[in-house]
Amino acid sequence: MKHYINVLFQSYAFTLAGSKAAVTGCLLLISLVMSPAMALAATERFKDGHIHYNQNMWDMLPPDRAIHMLKEAGIERALVGSTPTLGTEKLYREDPLLVVPMMMPYKDYRHRFYWFNDPQLIDYLREQLARVPYVGFGEFHIFGDDMDSEPVAQMIALARQKQLVLQPHTDLPGMLILLDKAADLPVIWAHGGFDVPIDTLKSLLDRYPELTIDLSFREGLLIDNQKLTEEWRAFLNEYSTRFLTGMDTYKTTRWADLPVLAERTKNWLGQLDKTAAENIAHNNFERLFGK
Repeated sequence: MKHYINVLFQSYAFTLAGSKAAVTGCLLLISLVMSPAMALAATERFKDGHIHYNQNMWDMLPPDRAIHMLKEAGIERALVGSTPTLGTEKLYREDPLLVVPMMMPYKDYRHRFYWFNDPQLIDYLREQLARVPYVGFGEFHIFGDDMDSEPVAQMIALARQKQLVLQPHTDLPGMLILLDKAADLPVIWAHGGFDVPIDTLKSLLDRYPELTIDLSFREGLLIDNQKLTEEWRAFLNEYSTRFLTGMDTYKTTRWADLPVLAERTKNWLGQLDKTAAENIAHNNFERLFGK
């Protein structure tokens, strides 16, 4: 960049023969070139609200290599959940400064489809909580009226007792049930409901001050995976204290694509106002989970 700017300055000044207009015009041109770069520099590293290290990754991507990949992608700290939760423990023990452990409430992949009706769920959650310093339950997949089950109510009560966050992957009906039951708890809506309209998201953010939105896989955010839509750019700038980034490495190809996903995230962060970018890249995560 420095070399490019030097060449640009010399070329522009030479063309206009060193006049005052040349200098003024050149400085303006340099500022236009530098501004995006400076915005991106502020978000070259970020904190991530949605990383998985599931069992299908353990053999091909050992914990030390997974941590290295996260750091190489520019991820300073990350919420990590896995199925089974042993994967989270593996990464946490490898780097407890980077990994902020979340507990997915699944004993195995099959359990994912009925955990919310498992009468022994609460015993499992209590047992697992003693293993590493989990900060919350999530990501957990559940939809509609299933959110109203007794095991889920017990999980919410345990989260309240232990001051833990909740990170649901749910639809709007399920989210409304959860927010009604856990309005006092920090809730991170995984994927922001995917395609829930922005006006609905604004209404929920206004009504529930403990609600945060994780932007992984959020539909309508980018044009051609590059440029923020005007609607989303305005939304993120206005509500910048309520979002987290998310890579969502739930399968092998997402880990393989991690460098691309991270660069894409840095790119759209660089399109925001500086304060908004810093909030989403760093401050919101630190507000929820400390420094």
